[in-house]
Amino acid sequence: MPLISSSPKLSECLQKKKEIIEQMEMKLDTGIDRTLNCMIGQMKHILAAEQKKTDFKPEDENNVLIQYTNACVKVCAYVRKQVEKIKNSMDGKNVDTVLMEFGVRFHRLIYEHLQQYSYSCMGGMLAICDVAEYRKCAKDFKIPLVLQLFDTLHALCNLLVVAPDNLKQVCSGEQLANLDKNILHSFVQLRADYRSARLARHFS
Repeated sequence: MPLISSSPKLSECLQKKKEIIEQMEMKLDTGIDRTLNCMIGQMKHILAAEQKKTDFKPEDENNVLIQYTNACVKVCAYVRKQVEKIKNSMDGKNVDTVLMEFGVRFHRLIYEHLQQYSYSCMGGMLAICDVAEYRKCAKDFKIPLVLQLFDTLHALCNLLVVAPDNLKQVCSGEQLANLDKNILHSFVQLRADYRSARLARHFS
């Protein structure tokens, strides 16, 4: 730059430099997005391979000996490794930006995954334990929005086990009061006892 500082070529070179930096940023952005997609794809594969329908609807309700499911354990181990890699590979605000995007996608994956099952009372308790573990993972991100998303998901899972007469009270609690009624209803419908008249009445 010093050699051309007084040359008419200076503005042309500065413009070229700006264009090249923008192109690099676009390529990096695309690469990071694809990497995050691969991470979420791997987590989806783990859940599909490890999660069983009987995890949340055990045949023997009185003989459930696990604290959380095997699928949850494996996903959490994978997520923690990826968070560490992101922190080691980036710096500055890039770390928080990528972790927030990863965290939001992580939450969406778990939210949609939980919607695929029917829950007995004990199965609902196990789902709550799983989400509590996912929430511990979310804390590693150190991103307030991500933790808030998992806090709300944990509160939603309480709808799977709360007594029918207490549903309205729980739905109007601090963490769920501002959510769309359709979201609340979608979780209540996952209960194995939803068909009972008492439950359906609360969301009629």
